[in-house]
Amino acid sequence: MTNGPGSTSLRPGPERVVRWITWALCLVSMIAAADAQVLTDKPPEALDGVTVDEKLGERLPINLTFTDSTGEVVPLTKYFDGEKPVVLALVYFGCPVICPLVMDRLSASFRELDYTIGEDYNVVVVSIDHTEGVTESSTRKQSDLAGYLNAHGGDAGRVSAGWGFLTGDPTSIKMLADACGWIFKPLPNGEFAHPAAVMVASPDGVLTRYLYGFDYPVKQLKLSLLDASEGKIASSLGDRVLFYCYHYDPAAGAYSMEAMAVMRIAGVLTVVVLSGLIGGLLLVERVRKKSKMREKNPGSGVADGAAPIRV
Repeated sequence: MTNGPGSTSLRPGPERVVRWITWALCLVSMIAAADAQVLTDKPPEALDGVTVDEKLGERLPINLTFTDSTGEVVPLTKYFDGEKPVVLALVYFGCPVICPLVMDRLSASFRELDYTIGEDYNVVVVSIDHTEGVTESSTRKQSDLAGYLNAHGGDAGRVSAGWGFLTGDPTSIKMLADACGWIFKPLPNGEFAHPAAVMVASPDGVLTRYLYGFDYPVKQLKLSLLDASEGKIASSLGDRVLFYCYHYDPAAGAYSMEAMAVMRIAGVLTVVVLSGLIGGLLLVERVRKKSKMREKNPGSGVADGAAPIRV
């Protein structure tokens, strides 16, 4: 609409609209930043009490029973068999963000790890949502199992038997979570507020390590499993050296090389190398002396000074 010839339009031009939008976005950003600052001073009520109270050294209730992805009711002792360490993840399959990320990152680390599920260690994934059942657990297991076998290989039957995707009743779920110190709470919308932490336990169910966040480096995971098994699953000399030289640093939340252990190994290697060198030199000297004796006495059984017999 115009006000006549030569008059300007009442509708703002494109440049002015862009400026207005920019100012509005800046205002919204400042308000959001202010609100975020308030939230960081006090956690939202939904997250109040949601934490991990580490129970290192304590035994899990491995006699609890859950339902596996085939519908069979199984005790946790199926996976805590007294021989293999166990990675334990508490999740729920319908989680919109955190749990799928935890399971995806864990599966990626399992695929890169040179230990095999069901042979060297077991994995137990337990849903904290008692309304979930075989449909949810089997769907997730099929996906993770297929990706693992395709990338890592291994006997499908043994891998499947050692990798449990379980659901259960509210009492069993809470008892297991409480034993881990893994505190979660239901939300009004049917979702759950929970921490992002995975546990590693010994073959007989003693908690040995917590892995936090969404990143599970293969080396740290291997060291956690070596620790949990007290080095028994070490498959090579390199693994044994890792187990001996690396120790968990609680302050860093990760494994780091221990200087004294490295110095001890370096000392032993130095002794071995020097012993080998000295032994080699002595052997060379002995051979040299025998060679000189043969030169002085070239004919066996011929008297000194006698001329050799010519044919």
